[in-house]
Amino acid sequence: MQSKVRWSLFLAFLCVLFGCSSKPGVTVKRFDFNESFTPSSWEKIAVLPFSGDKKFRRTSPEWFSFYLQKQQRYTIVTPTYAEIEIMRNGISMSEKALSVEEARQAARLLDADAVFLGNIEARKISQSPVKLSLQLIDVETGESIATHTIGYPSWVFLWDNFQEYVRLATEAAGRDFLRVLKGLADGKWIEPLPSSASSNKDKDSNDI
Repeated sequence: MQSKVRWSLFLAFLCVLFGCSSKPGVTVKRFDFNESFTPSSWEKIAVLPFSGDKKFRRTSPEWFSFYLQKQQRYTIVTPTYAEIEIMRNGISMSEKALSVEEARQAARLLDADAVFLGNIEARKISQSPVKLSLQLIDVETGESIATHTIGYPSWVFLWDNFQEYVRLATEAAGRDFLRVLKGLADGKWIEPLPSSASSNKDKDSNDI
């Protein structure tokens, strides 16, 4: 009997040690809106390559732009195409964050009405090991329309698959911004998002 108890405790220890427990979910840290902004006749929105982590600064915005293309109201310029066109016009894209004015300049080259700036961080020793920050900017006025920050809790294992966490955080941001674009497409503002992220099982909005 004692040997069975010891064996069960040993298996439980292995599960904790090697991450057999469920993975942590995304935590929405902040989602702020410019409530004074009046929805305009946007037609094209550009997603620029993100700043930050070298490994994820291109893959994360690609995942994000993929989610945004689930709506049909706005044309979405993908970060790969955006970078090619911007560099073709003699503007270099570095790992450093673009200023609002630099983002507006890049968006004008793409004939975009709005632009997404993003920063992705993936640090194994941090209060939020994975953190994604996004900003939606109106190109004409330079106004910040919405800012979004998503992070993971501090108990992520040091050997966990950070690419998967980055993907999940990016997809959560994509789902949230689908709601923003739907509100803007309907010519009205949307209700504030909940303080915690939606379940990954939630259905996407494909009827915009």
